[in-house]
Order: sequence, then C-alpha cells, then structure tokens
Amino acid sequence: MTGKYSDATKKILSEKMMGNKNQSRRKPFYDMLDRKIKQDPKKLERIVLKLLDAAEDGESFALSMVADRLDGKAVQIQEISGVDGNAIEIEGASAFANELMAELLRNRQERAEE
Repeated sequence: MTGKYSDATKKILSEKMMGNKNQSRRKPFYDMLDRKIKQDPKKLERIVLKLLDAAEDGESFALSMVADRLDGKAVQIQEISGVDGNAIEIEGASAFANELMAELLRNRQERAEE
C-alpha cells in the first residue's frame, strides 16, 4: 500500500489511540483497600451486610448504592449543541474526514488490484 496519511492526520490518530492515560494509573487508596480486602475477605462481607441493613432501614444513600450495584447507574443523556441549538462546528473536521475516507478508498482499491 503506497498511500500515506498526512503528518497532521497521523498526529491526530496517534493522540486518539493513546486512550485514557488516567485509567492506567493506580490510586493508593484503591491499592490499600484491595490489599486489605484480599487479606481478610470477611471485612467486605461485613461492610456489605451493614450496607444492606442501612438500605432495609430506609437510608436513601444505601438504597441508591444497592440499586446502582444491582441495576447499574441510570444513564444520563446529555446533548451538547451550538448556537441556537445548531450543530457545533469543529474546525478542520471535514477536511480530516475527507482525507481519511480518501485514504481508505485508495487502500481498498490497491488491495483489489493485487
């Protein structure tokens, strides 16, 4: 395949492919909590039982936590729009999309010709 992305396109793609850098960092609190629970799994069981007792007593925080753990948190739909509810214009997005599409088509044609 002879087609090449422009330097700007390569930079954008590489930044997007890096993903969430915070995800890979472990937190000290999480590490210690994880270690302590693995040392004594009964601690987690006692905590869960206290949470369930609080939920049975009608504590709203406990009811929310139990529901969130069982059913998952409710999805919040957020819509972001530009001026007067119109679409947000992103500078250079069309050019980037057009270049990427052209490159994909060129590569597909080259593979078909081989």
